Amino acid sequence: MADLKALAVKNHEYVVEMRRHFHKYPEISTQEKETSKRICEELEKMGIPYNVYPDYTVIGILDSGKPGKTVLIREDIDALPMKEETGAEYASVNDNAMHSCGHDAHAAMLLGIGKSLVEIKDEIPGKILLGFQVAEENLKGGRTLAKFVKEMGGADHSISVHVGCAENVGQMKIVSGPFASGVISYTIHIKGKGGHGSVPHTAKDPIKPACELVLKLASLPSNAIDAQDPVVFSTCSIVAGTAANIIPDTAKIMGTVRYFNKDLTQPIFDWLENISECVCKSYGVEREMDYMFDPMIPVVNDPAATKIAQDVARGMGLDVITEGKGMGSDDMAVVLDAFPGFYVNLGCANEAKGFGHVANHNSCFDIDEDALAIGTEFLMKSAFELLK
Repeated sequence: MADLKALAVKNHEYVVEMRRHFHKYPEISTQEKETSKRICEELEKMGIPYNVYPDYTVIGILDSGKPGKTVLIREDIDALPMKEETGAEYASVNDNAMHSCGHDAHAAMLLGIGKSLVEIKDEIPGKILLGFQVAEENLKGGRTLAKFVKEMGGADHSISVHVGCAENVGQMKIVSGPFASGVISYTIHIKGKGGHGSVPHTAKDPIKPACELVLKLASLPSNAIDAQDPVVFSTCSIVAGTAANIIPDTAKIMGTVRYFNKDLTQPIFDWLENISECVCKSYGVEREMDYMFDPMIPVVNDPAATKIAQDVARGMGLDVITEGKGMGSDDMAVVLDAFPGFYVNLGCANEAKGFGHVANHNSCFDIDEDALAIGTEFLMKSAFELLK
């Protein structure tokens, strides 16, 4: 087999160049027009056929023509709506847009994989799809990517890495089973009837049912859900009223539910709908439910594929961390649900070089780019192992 490490090293400067380009010109979710265009231009230079879709998703195709499995390597490409404070020479020049989650690095690594594997396309024992996914930050792009891949005939496995500075360069978190939580983000609009605080019986107070709902939802995990299935209801906003003696017409509650068992998705919806309906009805007020995102199921890594990933990482001499779920959410979840595989964290912190343990989504987030050669090598080697 070809020396995949040597290919990763050979094309590392190209990956860094592309990462810095994407970092300098970030585009937020659903607006990735120029990012997608540049990806297509790079794939054309490499001679890699691709499909590009109206939402800016791009899927490159590396097909040796040999019968075998198909592996999808998926990476996201969108940025966040925030101002960058890194001071880097490649800092964002686009107003209120920054690659503070590392998707610039993801897109660059995937292009580096294409540039490496096209040199040895005839040695690929099957087909590798390069999935450049849009709109991860609003949890929409994973669904469309999975749909497009299914229309192309599907994939046997899907794999991906996410950069971050929770771990150091040389470390990789590869966890079997549930890895990142599912999330449901809800808003409950309560409509009552305003009035004077001295005569509450002439009004329909929306504040009391709002407060009762907060308590009832918080009690659900212990009352209705197996303690071995962690679920967190977080009410993060209650908005109602403008003065001490005015009963308002409306109240609004906003919160999230995070969980690790996909089978709880529909029951959680049912609890939100039924409890809010019953509480509001008991107070004689009306309610409407809004959901900021479509429900996002948990990220669950396939145990067999995860074992392969751990073996590959250890074979590369990496420090492999095998425990620790995260409460964040990612729409790689729906891709893995369609095409079993794994999602792992690639350590990018290096205190000695000034890249500290800064969280993703921070305005000062940046990475040690040496980690990108590790990521490209790891993904290529894992893909080849899964194609066997």
